[in-house]
Amino acid sequence: MFDNTKQERKPKGHFARYRQIVMVLAKYRLEEVLRYIGMQKYFAFRWVLRGNPLRKMVYTKPERARMAIEELGTSFVKLGQILSTRADLLPPAYIKELSKLQSSLKPLPIEVMKKVINDELGRSADEVFSSFDPHPIGVASIGQVYSGALADGTEVVVKVQKPGVPELVEEDMYILGRAAVSATKQWKGSQQYDLVGITQEIADTIKTETDYIQEGHSAEYLARFFQEDQTIHVPRILWEYTTERVITMERIHGIGILDVQSLDKAGFDRRELAKRSVSLWMKMVFEGEAFHADPHPGNLFVEPDGRLGLVDFGMVCPVDDEVRWHLANALKAIMERNADLLIDALIELGAVSLRLEGYRARLRKDVKYVMVHYPTIHLQKRSESVNSSLGQLFTLLRRNHLQLPSNTFLLLKTIVMAQSLGRGLDPDFDILPMLESSVVGIFKKRYSLTAALGRLPAAAAEMASLAGGLPQRLDRMMKTVERGEIQVRADVSGVERYIHQLKQLVNRTVIGIIVAAIIIGLALFFRGFGMGS
Repeated sequence: MFDNTKQERKPKGHFARYRQIVMVLAKYRLEEVLRYIGMQKYFAFRWVLRGNPLRKMVYTKPERARMAIEELGTSFVKLGQILSTRADLLPPAYIKELSKLQSSLKPLPIEVMKKVINDELGRSADEVFSSFDPHPIGVASIGQVYSGALADGTEVVVKVQKPGVPELVEEDMYILGRAAVSATKQWKGSQQYDLVGITQEIADTIKTETDYIQEGHSAEYLARFFQEDQTIHVPRILWEYTTERVITMERIHGIGILDVQSLDKAGFDRRELAKRSVSLWMKMVFEGEAFHADPHPGNLFVEPDGRLGLVDFGMVCPVDDEVRWHLANALKAIMERNADLLIDALIELGAVSLRLEGYRARLRKDVKYVMVHYPTIHLQKRSESVNSSLGQLFTLLRRNHLQLPSNTFLLLKTIVMAQSLGRGLDPDFDILPMLESSVVGIFKKRYSLTAALGRLPAAAAEMASLAGGLPQRLDRMMKTVERGEIQVRADVSGVERYIHQLKQLVNRTVIGIIVAAIIIGLALFFRGFGMGS
């Protein structure tokens, strides 16, 4: 979205937007932000601050930040919404305030949105749809959602992107990219965060969400993933009426997953719904190639026939077996209260500052403190313990100035949100058995006979390469000795270097054999364990 190699370019074409951003930040008394991001030079009328009516109003800094974001518009609202999910980066007061951005947006007039439909589909909404409700059923920072019907009677949902969004996002993300670079140079605390990396991740996320073609493909992936499960319904994408800025899909009718009164009235078993709803996300996280990263109650419905209808595919994130393996280790560490295993797992998951000297010791101290002061509680409340532990983990990450890659963080966040979803349906819901089963499944898969055999060719090739090269290296060393080259030199460090290389080769070969034996042994153990169970 923005190019760091061009950060020194003078932003002549963006001056108006720079000035607008600066004026809004000054209006809401966020002048320190201007200093951090190096934008104070764009604010030439500092005397205006003295007459700022907001100076006499009592608002907290988080409230003023939220108000400024709302006034700055689409891309900043989306930025705030994304940050409201990042408990590893922001304190609770900011998370709480920015979460209000999810439901405080006002819709644009229907005439404006119908023009987008006409420009994208080449026909007016009245020509494309036999009916089109002018009142949106949903308003987001990027688009608005409407209900309608096609000529054949098919009921549809139409998401229409607000005009000018891609261009505005492109400009704002460029400006934010420059601001991140500037803050890295001017703010002492910036060295504890990868500000440029965070900004780039957010830019990539927003760019993906502005592409409705990608959203359609994400919906189709999840439809294929759940095609064998007749209890889950992913709406069909109607590609004839879909572009990058307009997406049309079949409409799902149902009861909101947390509308407990309506669910009870319809006779649904909420305990069973809790298990099914959470298992839907656990299956995506632990078995799929991607997962729906927004288990918001508004994205899941219970249809009259009992199927779970899943909607909104703007945030579908990839996941692979390696990340799942490290996630399983992190969850295992939390459940077993193993501080060192948790820290190792966080390092492998990509926690930024953990690789820096001194951070591990400090984090280990904090982790041990939490584990001592929040011991495992009674079994009937153990899911609360897991949920609390994940919440404490986010607090630890923030306090130690650590950050995870966005997809990794969203994995953990999705588990927390899924847990909350289950508890909203059934106060006694326990996510722990699902987590334990998923973690055990990953460990068994990792050390299965099939997986071990699959890794053997690569291990054998590496061992063969080591063994094949060993005689040649030994021959070169012996000839060097015979020629007397080592004796002639006054500095005999060459001998030590050769000996060290020889030791490394031998050690690696022996270790390779041992590792291969361990893998096969574990595979046979788990195979026997599985057969026995």
